[in-house]
Amino acid sequence: MEGSNTPTRADAIAPDGCPDRSRLHPSVSVVIPAHNAADTLGRALESVFAQTRPPQEVIVVDDGSTDATGDVARSYAARGVNILARPVREGAAAARNAGVRAATGDWVAFLDADDEWLPSKLERQMAAIDRQPEAIFAFCASHEIAPDGRLLGDTYGGRPVTAGRDMWKALLASNFVATPTVLARRSVLAALGGFDESLKVAEDQDMWIRLALAGASVYVPESLVAVHVRPRSLSSWTLADQRMFTLPMIERHLAGLGDRLTKRERRAIVGERAFRTGLSACDNANLAQGLAMVLGAACRGHRPLRGLLLAAKLPLATLYRRLRPGRRTAA
Repeated sequence: MEGSNTPTRADAIAPDGCPDRSRLHPSVSVVIPAHNAADTLGRALESVFAQTRPPQEVIVVDDGSTDATGDVARSYAARGVNILARPVREGAAAARNAGVRAATGDWVAFLDADDEWLPSKLERQMAAIDRQPEAIFAFCASHEIAPDGRLLGDTYGGRPVTAGRDMWKALLASNFVATPTVLARRSVLAALGGFDESLKVAEDQDMWIRLALAGASVYVPESLVAVHVRPRSLSSWTLADQRMFTLPMIERHLAGLGDRLTKRERRAIVGERAFRTGLSACDNANLAQGLAMVLGAACRGHRPLRGLLLAAKLPLATLYRRLRPGRRTAA
């Protein structure tokens, strides 16, 4: 959580005895991957230029767009936006990695091309980092907005947030960090090898887990990011992707953590992932398979009472949600 000590000039001395400029005057690079985002990229960029603490640079990675995304990005070149044009789409992980490699700031802030920041986002997060200078990444709360402009509430439905030394354990069980809320040290991102480009989905969750394992985090409990739910995003979640990418990614982390987790903690993590993936499957037109996952977790002792109750209620609740524009769902 946030600390209370503001770094002094003495604190900002590097091991070689020279002043650590990144601690005294940290700079921020903004990385925005964009694929066919001509309709929303301008809104995202305007939210960056409206920041009360301006970043050092803004990098748009045009990831093989076939619409006017590149034209929109170039229209901001006079305002200092750097454009990395990639002729072939390689995915969010590769696009973010390209942006991080091109960045020169001490910190990298991620923003998706269809979302936007509130004006005080960077200022509030950098102030929190100043109070906890050992932190290697920061994140904040966010809210979702439906295609018709309705406020859908917290991105993760009020899911508990852990930002202490056990954050990595909590993230293994369920994600509560939205990508456009994250600000991370560029040097640490590079040391960790960047985002895993083999992951079609959950490359962001994988990175947050690795960052949490690598060092301290700081959480600003204010919603400083608007996540816009677009019609195509409502159908982008698939159970097949979760089974092929997300759940195996969690299993790989568990396999590499050795005795840092007890058997009970491992069972709880696997059970919670299955439980939440099942709920998301039900929300995304996979009712039978979703219910099977929820009940499977319950039968293995994970939230047995809640699992059985949900199994009775989910069919009706899912039908209601299908008739009403929903929220982006993430396990």
